[in-house]
Amino acid sequence: MSWQLYWLLAKQSFKTFLTYRMTSVLVVLFGFLFTLIEITAGFVYYSFTNRIGGLSFFQYEGLIMSLTSITTTYQFLFIGAHESLAEDLVEGNLDYLFLRPIASYWYYALRQLDFPSGVNLLVYLPVTVWLLTRFSLPWTAWGLIAIFYGIGVLFVFALNQVVVEISFWYDHLTALNGVPEDVIDAANRPARIYPRWLQLLLVTVIPVLALSNGIVTVTINQWQALQLLLPLSVVTIMLLWGSFYLWKRGTAHYVSAN
Repeated sequence: MSWQLYWLLAKQSFKTFLTYRMTSVLVVLFGFLFTLIEITAGFVYYSFTNRIGGLSFFQYEGLIMSLTSITTTYQFLFIGAHESLAEDLVEGNLDYLFLRPIASYWYYALRQLDFPSGVNLLVYLPVTVWLLTRFSLPWTAWGLIAIFYGIGVLFVFALNQVVVEISFWYDHLTALNGVPEDVIDAANRPARIYPRWLQLLLVTVIPVLALSNGIVTVTINQWQALQLLLPLSVVTIMLLWGSFYLWKRGTAHYVSAN
């Protein structure tokens, strides 16, 4: 997809954002409200102790905000397409998609930006960076944080993409679309509070703990952070490959409503 086409799609998304102003404002406010609850919970937890799961107060809040920034970036870039794919498949609305001489996978995934999430992100990212600046980090650590951030967004995208592509074969499974979000939310705590066997499972097989704890682990030990980055990267590549494969098979299986 060219930048010119992407810019056109972004302008269309912004017009949608302005058309549904009241709904958009409510989405933004509820997004801030849920994040504020998570931040406030950290103040309550640390009023009883100085460390939880080996993390200080600022490291804990950094974990919450870094994971929130990653998931909000995913929502800004991709959630619009994922929310509409199942409905478009059932109603046979993908005809125009396949008529265009472009890669349908990325065109569909990037065709709709979620600007309410973009507004939230404008606040979350600076707060996350400010929390990380509470630690004396070398430039290599900042580079590692940027890699964690990029791969984290791709991991969340690929995990959700695989789940929504099941709609190519089965109807009425949209309830599964919320499973990735629930799994990621369940892992937004320090890794060390989980049982050892569960840590191993959620770092290597479904690396949501590597996703949530990766950036804050950089502030503790870069070598330990690399040990989290490796399984996260491998699983992300596998999920992307799987989603490409399912998209190819699914679009061949697709039947137009016309």
